[in-house]
Amino acid sequence: MKQSLSFERLSFERKVNSALKDIEKILDIERHPRLAGDVEHTYESKYALADTVTNAALIAYMNVFEKMGLDSGVLQSIDKSQATTLRFEANLNCNFEKEVVVDIPMNRSYEEEHKTTSTGIFGNSEAKRVSKAVQHVTEFHFIVTVSWSISVYSGNDVDDRQLIKSRTSSSNLITQSRDIPDDKTLPPCDLSLTWLLKQIDTKKLTSQFKIDTQDKATITPRRNEAIDKALDFSRNIAKWSNAVRTTLNESIAGDLLKWHNPALPQALFSIDKLTSIHKENPIFNPVLPLMENLHPSQAEEPSNNDKETRNHSSLTFKHSNNDTKTLLSTDDLYKLLNEHVRTLDVAMESISKTCPDEQSLSAMSCSEFGLLLLLHHIDVDLSSNFADSVNYVESMLETQLISAVGKRLTTDDFAAFIRYHDAKLLSPPPKPFSHAIRGRPEKTPVGLLSIESECKESIYSHSRVVNVDSTYSIPLNAATSLDLEGNQILHGWMNHRFGPRRDRYNLVARARQFSSFILIIGTMTSQSTLEPKDAIIVQNKDELLIPLLLNELPTAKEFKDAIKSLSTKQQQFARAFRSMQLASSVFGVCVVQIKPQLETLLGLPPNALDKEMQLTQDLMELFVDYQVPSDLLSYNGVTGNVANEDKVSNVKQNVKSVMDVIDGEKEKQMKAAKHKTDMAIEEKLQREQQDFIAFSVDAPMPAPAPSPTPQGFGSTRRRLKSAAPQMAMAAAPEMMSGHSSVRFRSTENFISSQPSSSNHCFRDALESNPNVTETRATKESVRVGNQQGLLDQSNSIDFTLVPKILDSVIEKSGDASSLRSTVLKTSDNWVRSRQENILSRSMTQNMNPTDIKNEKNKAFDLLDGLSRSGSLPIKFSELHVVVAVTHCFEKDVIDTVVVDNVDPIEKIEMSTLLFASTVHGVPARDLIRDGEELRRLEGSVSLLLQEQQH
Repeated sequence: MKQSLSFERLSFERKVNSALKDIEKILDIERHPRLAGDVEHTYESKYALADTVTNAALIAYMNVFEKMGLDSGVLQSIDKSQATTLRFEANLNCNFEKEVVVDIPMNRSYEEEHKTTSTGIFGNSEAKRVSKAVQHVTEFHFIVTVSWSISVYSGNDVDDRQLIKSRTSSSNLITQSRDIPDDKTLPPCDLSLTWLLKQIDTKKLTSQFKIDTQDKATITPRRNEAIDKALDFSRNIAKWSNAVRTTLNESIAGDLLKWHNPALPQALFSIDKLTSIHKENPIFNPVLPLMENLHPSQAEEPSNNDKETRNHSSLTFKHSNNDTKTLLSTDDLYKLLNEHVRTLDVAMESISKTCPDEQSLSAMSCSEFGLLLLLHHIDVDLSSNFADSVNYVESMLETQLISAVGKRLTTDDFAAFIRYHDAKLLSPPPKPFSHAIRGRPEKTPVGLLSIESECKESIYSHSRVVNVDSTYSIPLNAATSLDLEGNQILHGWMNHRFGPRRDRYNLVARARQFSSFILIIGTMTSQSTLEPKDAIIVQNKDELLIPLLLNELPTAKEFKDAIKSLSTKQQQFARAFRSMQLASSVFGVCVVQIKPQLETLLGLPPNALDKEMQLTQDLMELFVDYQVPSDLLSYNGVTGNVANEDKVSNVKQNVKSVMDVIDGEKEKQMKAAKHKTDMAIEEKLQREQQDFIAFSVDAPMPAPAPSPTPQGFGSTRRRLKSAAPQMAMAAAPEMMSGHSSVRFRSTENFISSQPSSSNHCFRDALESNPNVTETRATKESVRVGNQQGLLDQSNSIDFTLVPKILDSVIEKSGDASSLRSTVLKTSDNWVRSRQENILSRSMTQNMNPTDIKNEKNKAFDLLDGLSRSGSLPIKFSELHVVVAVTHCFEKDVIDTVVVDNVDPIEKIEMSTLLFASTVHGVPARDLIRDGEELRRLEGSVSLLLQEQQH
């Protein structure tokens, strides 16, 4: 679990288990305390354990402060009505004393021989003298005065501070340079004792920390104001201790060692002592989260050594026995604190024996080494153990919860549970957003539309068919707008987000073989208008993945809090912009069936194109690639009782005629391109021949002139002629790349029926067809008059009002303040899997914005042809409108339950009822499946008691 403080449970457990070996020697032999997580206890015992650990830490801090001079007398003299500060100050002064020349023997020597000889009874002898080299080094001696002090003062009256410990030393510093080290007045290190003194009864010398479990801000034994302040003080005292240690170790001892450079080795003080002082003098740490399963007789047995234990520690412990069966008794706690005091005394006595005396001239005496040991104990031992102990209490909750549910829950696990829970709670329950695309209800689906997560699971939404028998429009351009008929389905999707991690979702469209449909994606800008952003034709086993971008808007409460201090004009602007954001958050997806609309457009009976796969492909090619007017393709035979096969045959003949014209145009343009290429080759050959002849006449030639057609020229001609067909094929597409009006300019049938248009959209002549019924539906928009609800009796709905009404409902409900309106948009990078032909494998293509725009143009060209440039309504379509909200939790699932002490199921139940009630347009209580669930929720969800008007 991610803690606010760094906490490694296994490392901490090993440290406590090691300390338990020493505790066995301290307590009675019958006692066997263990880590709290290994002892069965109640939830209230965790609060008592947090109190015990904190009071033990406070008493341990005071035991250390007492060794620094902050004893009971000083405590009782402090004015607690003002802020109290503990200050450490230090300064260093350096004065030149003398200059000394020192002779340093060198490792080199030499011998001198004398010619004088002496004669003795043993014979003649020669005298030799050995000389050694000596280096003369000049030393500069300085007197370095180091002063430091620890004092206490109240308020901001630093001059009236009370000195509790200090020392001044003057030591001899030797250098080989005349440069005098600069005097240093180090910045003071301050520690606020105000909070600590509030937890201490200075008259009775008692620690009285206790968590207020009745406070609304108290969430768990770890997450409450009292523990937070205790941890803040623990962090502050650790920082203060570290800063003072740094001053002593680096700014004083470190600089002296750096400056001290005598010619002969002469140590100022022991360097090893600085780094090993805490290892040589271990101190017992009484801050441990311990519990014990006591026998009833042991729990009731009174303690008879209170007097002995209370005399050792600087403070006593005011312990309330909330759970004497599990927590250590007061007598046991005193024994642990006394052991802390005893080891402190032993360590300080050991330092006084092994380090220079306080009265010595050394800059680092037993006083400094003792202070370094105490500071290290505060920083590394007490503060660290206290933070780990209170985090261990929270870790126990996590471990117990995981043991209860059998695993560490993830967002996916929670989503699966919510689906199961909603299915039991709600009627109707949320359904998967996975919809089969059918031309007609009795037909086999031609494809699938869904919104899926990264793991290919469909989202669940509250769905409802609205605006029955109403039309809606989609503007293709400024001149053309489509009128569409079909089901309009409102989907309410409530997403869940735990922590900063955001799941990714895709809009997925799949088509079956020999099937096709048009997908239009955009935003609902009014009750009956879908403003298209993208469009694409999905056909023949295509699989299209469109990533969705989820943009969460601030909650209603966050928005209200943010603007309350703005000016009137600024608030007006912010409200207007938020209103626009909410209105634009209505995501729309429209699916248009191609075959049924083609049948209506061409005057064919229903289902006539079901088995005409090649004819359907040819028709789509003519509409998309060549923008052929539908009048040239539709049935134009006799009226009356005509067989369906005859009508299809008539359309096939019309399609063939148009295809023949296109093929003829292609052949004609190919011939023109080939002819143009041949002419270009001949002209080039003639120019090369003329250039060659001119070169032959001008150049001086010793031999007769060669043949006018050299070998190189002939080979060039042959190469160009062989390349002519390829050049003609390359030139043909350029000639055919113009508009359709250019393609068919030589065909009389096309000249009369194609008006020029810049967007490839052609309007038909107002020629009636007896088999095609053209009805242009114009229905009055349904207005929602009551802003407190969405629906009237006709089941009509204005999609753009849904987010605004939902935002208003959320604002009124304080428990659902974590719901955020979410804007859905499509990404600019799509992925399409396409099988080019039946024998080939599917290939995945990443579509960039240019590809997406080209697909949109193709889809719009086909829509223009299917609707006769907007004059023919599209009856076979389906509109899916998605309104999304996100229920946000700041932490992951486990931390939400353990750290925040929040039941996410209860919160989401409330949000789900609010959201589903808005989407379905019924009171929330009417959505509850059975009476037992209704009675369970009536006590906690006040919304169920309110009749909502929709």
